[in-house]
Amino acid sequence: MSKRKLNDSEKKVLTLWAILAVIIVTGLFIFRRVAPEKFDKFFGLDGAERYYSLVTDRTRYYTVANAIDKYYSYTNAKDANAIFNMLNENYKQSKNIKSASDINFTQEVDPVNLTFNPRLMCKKKIAKAKYSFLVKGFESKSTESKRLGTLYYQVILDDSNFTFSIQPIDEKTFGGECHE
Repeated sequence: MSKRKLNDSEKKVLTLWAILAVIIVTGLFIFRRVAPEKFDKFFGLDGAERYYSLVTDRTRYYTVANAIDKYYSYTNAKDANAIFNMLNENYKQSKNIKSASDINFTQEVDPVNLTFNPRLMCKKKIAKAKYSFLVKGFESKSTESKRLGTLYYQVILDDSNFTFSIQPIDEKTFGGECHE
């Protein structure tokens, strides 16, 4: 195999391409340093989102709503072990809940089955295959049609492990609106 020498026009084209490649790589490096959020979003590298957005996917909506329904069914059955297993770890630490025996149920003379009706649901990707959902809705008795009060929940879905955790939150944590 013989080596061929490049003529002047080929050398100029290769030099031009090398200079262009250096300019593009330098521009990307500067873009990454100046605006890392925009860089990650532009190239699809962002693992977590900055704001909550409105849930429009029905499958996600009903998955989260069913998680809250499950929480209510365990609450109505006063199943402290099941509730303990589904509570968010941060919530358990903040409320000093170390075991299922730390969960107290109100002692009502006339027990009622409570239900939760979600009205607004927001989501945010917090890590790869992990999402946080903020849910606003109202509680009602299954035997009556009136609303008992507005409540807020945070549900964390982990798609990689097919698990979820739940925690009651306050209105201030909810924030009021989903961003588009």
